Amino acid sequence: MLVLGIFLLAQNLWGQGVRVGADVHPYWSPETGHYLEITYSVEPSSLYAAWSEEGAPKMTLIAVVRRGNEVLSADKMAVTCPEQDANAEILYPIVQNAFLAADTGDLQLTVFYGLGDSLSDTLNGSFYLAHQKGVQLAALQWKEPLQGKLGPRAQFGQAVYANDSDKVYFYTEAYRLPKGQKAFFTYEVYSLDTDRPMEGYGGVMRLPSAASVQPIQGGIQVTDLPTGQYELRCTLNVQEMDRERYPQQRLKFYRVNPTELARWNEESPIDPRWMGQLGTGDSLRHWINGFYPIASIAERQQIERMGPGVSDTLLWRFAQRFWESRYPVDALNHYVEYKNLLRIVDGQYSSRAVPGYATDRGRIFLQYGPPTLTEKRPFETDGYPYEIWQYNTLDVPNSPYQINKIFVFVNYAVVGRNYELLHSDAIGEVYNSRWKVALQKRSYITEDIDDTGQTGFDKFGSRIYNNIIPGGK
Repeated sequence: MLVLGIFLLAQNLWGQGVRVGADVHPYWSPETGHYLEITYSVEPSSLYAAWSEEGAPKMTLIAVVRRGNEVLSADKMAVTCPEQDANAEILYPIVQNAFLAADTGDLQLTVFYGLGDSLSDTLNGSFYLAHQKGVQLAALQWKEPLQGKLGPRAQFGQAVYANDSDKVYFYTEAYRLPKGQKAFFTYEVYSLDTDRPMEGYGGVMRLPSAASVQPIQGGIQVTDLPTGQYELRCTLNVQEMDRERYPQQRLKFYRVNPTELARWNEESPIDPRWMGQLGTGDSLRHWINGFYPIASIAERQQIERMGPGVSDTLLWRFAQRFWESRYPVDALNHYVEYKNLLRIVDGQYSSRAVPGYATDRGRIFLQYGPPTLTEKRPFETDGYPYEIWQYNTLDVPNSPYQINKIFVFVNYAVVGRNYELLHSDAIGEVYNSRWKVALQKRSYITEDIDDTGQTGFDKFGSRIYNNIIPGGK
């Protein structure tokens, strides 16, 4: 379960298979009280890959807000997604909003979803809503221009702005501004590398007084903002109010400046030894793509932009800078070690169509290193072949430090080596509370969408409920 502090931050919930995000924001109205705005984001490539019928893909989404065993509100939505060419260079995400009534206290949000009319997967989150009193500032959310208006921005994890010309738009609400007292809303962009404000990236808005609910919407041009990790910090300043009690909100984003990255690559002199190690043409692109699992957000954005038209010279420069930024001394030898690791991963996890680094097991192995403990179940009497990997620690530059995390992979094809990541409790990875049910879909049929399989009985020969790895949850 995911826990979020209402009025302090917003939260994304994530699904597996068809990649669905539920960006949840709490709001308040003097007429109706507390309510939640849920922005569903459907990642298009996963949707079209899963849709096998003719015509436009369809999805069903049901959101339920509970307090204990009491259902406070529910919403069912049938979404017909626009048809897109799955092979097109740009696929547009599908974004849809839903509003659900809420109340104070400890609440649970469950989103059931699936293709067509079926419900096959769930997202779960827990919330605490405090009673509304005094001046407050709602959680920030990102917006983007949609048909001449600002609408919710599709969210798949942390917001990344990587276009040549970008403007970030944000939205929040101020509650119960006191009558007759001046109020100002200030916002600044801070660098998380230096924890200092970026000069020229901020502003001030004067707000009308005595407003029960005052919408606040703004934008900041970030075209010239250098590549890096940033945070939008907002403060509601109210006359005669203790400064230490001014309501504040923060929201992180990542800026990838393509002009800056291109300049870095163009200015980097090439050591001929890199050319020999990397090769040319398809071989060169294979090794560059293999950097993806260990790359930062900015580097991943650049790798994704390196299509067939990119010259070998640019790829050589990128590779050299990639490793020299990590290892100023002896960078080439570190690359050779990683290249040998890529060969091992290709040998263990690749198929005819997919290189090892692009498989789920290969990506996890390269990003986090070898697992502490591995449990392999290639032959199950009542389920698909699967593997469980357990890590005592996850300590890598492009992921938060974590302890005792598991990854569950499943082979739906039964034959071959195509194991997909079904579930993980690591931050930023696929989470599926029903992974045990999914493993047994060949023999275990349940109509209960709340059934996680945790209390299921052991069938003859089954080991799904008695894995040796602790934390197989």
